[in-house]
Amino acid sequence: MKAFASPTLSLNTPDGAARLWSLALLLLALAAQAPALPLAGWLPLGLALASRLLPASPWSNALRLLSLALCVGAAGLAFGWLESTTLRLSLLLVLALKWAESRRVQEYALVSAAALVAVAIGMLQWGDGAGVLFVCTGVALLLASFGTLTCAGAPTRPAGKALGVALRDAFRQLLPALPLAALLFLFFPRIPGPLWDIGLSFGLPLPAGIEQSQQGLGASSRLKPGQTQTGASDGEPVLVAEFRNWVPPTNMLYWRGPVFYDFDGSEWQLDAEYASGSGRRLMQKGWRSAADFRQELRSSAQEIRYKVRLSAHNGLWLYALELPAQLTSESFIGPDWQLLSHLPVREEMSYELSSWLEWSAGSSLTAELRQRALALPATGNPQLRALGSELAQQGDADAIMRAGLAQLARGGYRLRDRFTPPEGENALDTFWFETREGNAEFFAASFVILMRAAGVPARLVTGYRGGKLMALTDYVVVKRNHAHAWVEIWDDAKGWRRVDPADLIAPDKYAGTPAQPRQEKKEAPKAQEKPTQSSGGASAPAGGSFAAVVAERPKPGEGWTLPDVSDWLGRWVFRLDAERQQKLLGGQGGGFAWIWLLVLAAAGSALLFAGKLLFGRWRESRRLPPAQRAWHKACRLLARKGLTGRTGECPSEFARRVSEERPQWAEAMRQLGDSYAEWRYGRSPAAAAPAVSQASRLLINRILSE
Repeated sequence: MKAFASPTLSLNTPDGAARLWSLALLLLALAAQAPALPLAGWLPLGLALASRLLPASPWSNALRLLSLALCVGAAGLAFGWLESTTLRLSLLLVLALKWAESRRVQEYALVSAAALVAVAIGMLQWGDGAGVLFVCTGVALLLASFGTLTCAGAPTRPAGKALGVALRDAFRQLLPALPLAALLFLFFPRIPGPLWDIGLSFGLPLPAGIEQSQQGLGASSRLKPGQTQTGASDGEPVLVAEFRNWVPPTNMLYWRGPVFYDFDGSEWQLDAEYASGSGRRLMQKGWRSAADFRQELRSSAQEIRYKVRLSAHNGLWLYALELPAQLTSESFIGPDWQLLSHLPVREEMSYELSSWLEWSAGSSLTAELRQRALALPATGNPQLRALGSELAQQGDADAIMRAGLAQLARGGYRLRDRFTPPEGENALDTFWFETREGNAEFFAASFVILMRAAGVPARLVTGYRGGKLMALTDYVVVKRNHAHAWVEIWDDAKGWRRVDPADLIAPDKYAGTPAQPRQEKKEAPKAQEKPTQSSGGASAPAGGSFAAVVAERPKPGEGWTLPDVSDWLGRWVFRLDAERQQKLLGGQGGGFAWIWLLVLAAAGSALLFAGKLLFGRWRESRRLPPAQRAWHKACRLLARKGLTGRTGECPSEFARRVSEERPQWAEAMRQLGDSYAEWRYGRSPAAAAPAVSQASRLLINRILSE
């Protein structure tokens, strides 16, 4: 019988070191992927690693392949063939089985590189701080793994020095490539999302991007707080927009969808007309022409033109930017200002539109609609109701709104896309006063109830916000993970206005930068009116969201705090997308900052290269014996005075010639020549070495004293 492979891991041989570092990197990948892996997936992963104990024979590899097929099949049936859980588990199983059957250093290096990719994918499940830890650990292990390649065939080293030697050798090989890698990282155009997004921008059918789902916003007439309906796959495309002449900042892109008034304490509910799937009744309550709808507008600015390709979602919503300035064919503007289709959207469609990005609208509020926008459940959330009653003493709607946002600004709230929403009839109280974390829809729903409790009519608007700008194009891809919710409040003096609490809680998340057009450069459209001034003199930000006005920023000079390294790395390394890249390369207001950055990068690369050469020369010189270094140092100083040694000239002859030309240095030069000749050619060089250093210092002092 064949002996089973030894599980012992050793650093004393190149293959043993490579096996250890690749296993460590593979375990790091498992740790990074842990939050997204089901509990049942850990058993096959453990068995895959344990298959290392099988003897090296063809039937062992066949058993591994059969096990892989069974596990992938079971995961596909349990979670879905194209679901992320199945794909993650399949990738990790392949890596574990490949490590188990590897026997050569090159195979372990391949596993290490693939495991680092798995680590990078798993970092998406963690925050920036944990991401820094994963990156540092992963790079160190990868360098150690690839460093063992240089040790192949070399004498074995003690286990304690193996890691240092591997890291040193790998770093020496990678150092020359770092400047070029930094330049490519900074200047190479970013491609947001998977590569097929490029095809989506230029005509690839939207369902081809990822498996089609029928769970988009508006597919259901009910919505629970905190349960934004994004479907099973967050990466599924919703629409692709191509802008004419000017791409607005993505934080201004609000794709209007279902609007909710009715809340029974546990979930929001749409009108029955929306659930019926027929737009005929809604058409009677809405507007059939954009000209009629303009009568509702009190102010409008920033009109933009764009073309939309919309995926099928079985709803009536066409998802135009708010507010629509024109209609497309077979469409109308609904009673809650959404652009709606006559029939449900059951296949991909395209249409051209124009919209106003800044607006205030609403000619009047009927008694029926005011009652719906002020309605509260019979019971539940007593603390939020009491807070609303306190805010009602502020006076008008604008003051109440600002006081409510100030509560959020001082409350230490956190915006999270993934969280466990509290349950029960007092769920909003639990969120507002205890957990203080949730997604944008939870913040918006709670703020609607707070405003209603304060006597301000409010409604919940859902849809999508932003999108991914495709690098070097005018295309923006909107996906299900861009699902968003915001608030609209009614002011008798100003009409309906948009309020987005997410801008106050996490202003950096939705910070966008304008992109320049591909061909024709034009300035951004000018606003027709000045921004509305608040009672305190602050102006509303672009896009109509008033949340950021009350944000309390620290004043300069109030105190020094430690720099947040993880936040900096997350912003400029991990999340350096196309928009941030354009902001960095364009500079403030757009421009040619990339030229200066390129010059600085080239200068930095040149300095790094020169520094490496100087360091190499210094290190090479340090390897020489002290006596020889002293001799060379004196000879370099003599060369500056025009005295250089000749080919084949011995030290004593060189000392005699220098003494004849410079008699004032004769005695010091004679001592240096005799001591160096004795060290170089005598019988006891160790005894002569101190005399060489002493004579060299004496000669240097004589030369410098002149």
